[in-house]
Parts: sequence; C-alpha cells; structure tokens
Amino acid sequence: MIFYKSLLELDGANMVSILSFDSRSMECLLSEKNADHFSDEFPLIYKTKIFKKNNPNKFFYRSAIDNALKNNQMRAIQVIVDYICKYQNNFVSSFLFLKNFGTIV
Repeated sequence: MIFYKSLLELDGANMVSILSFDSRSMECLLSEKNADHFSDEFPLIYKTKIFKKNNPNKFFYRSAIDNALKNNQMRAIQVIVDYICKYQNNFVSSFLFLKNFGTIV
C-alpha cells in the first residue's frame, strides 16, 4: 500500500530516488530499522522516467545510483548497493549498473 501511494503521489518516483543526492538521507531510509518495510516484491531502487526541460516529448531514465553519482555521494552509493545486494538481489536489478558500473568500481 505504501509503495503504490508513494508511486502515484511522486510521479513514479520514490523517496529513495528523490533523496539520493544526500548520504545521510540514504543511510536513514535504507537502515536496518526499516527492514520490516523492505520487500522483494516492491523494489525501492529502479529507474524513473524524467522529462527533458527543453522538450517535454523527450525523456531519459535515471536511478538513485545515477543521482548519487551525479552529486558525488560515494557513501550514498555504498548504502544503495548494499541494499540492492541484500533485498533486490536478482537479475533485473543488474540493469541499474549497466551505465555506471565502470564509474563505481
């Protein structure tokens, strides 16, 4: 229920995608205290559709990892990767790393 509500209210994004520019926010949102709310069925880390400012007909996809890299938040990236390895450990999540794996390593 929380997943669907945040998805609809935040235009397909979630708080992890929005706040991924800040390491402290990521540590708080993805901490073990909130593990009861994490589920394999509803992933928190995924690519969201973002429309370009100059042309609303064109868009691109960005994930929380991309946002953290853009803002040079290495601790946030570590927290996100740890979360993905623990709760989203499946083949589909590997697509989050296709564009930026060389930068992270």
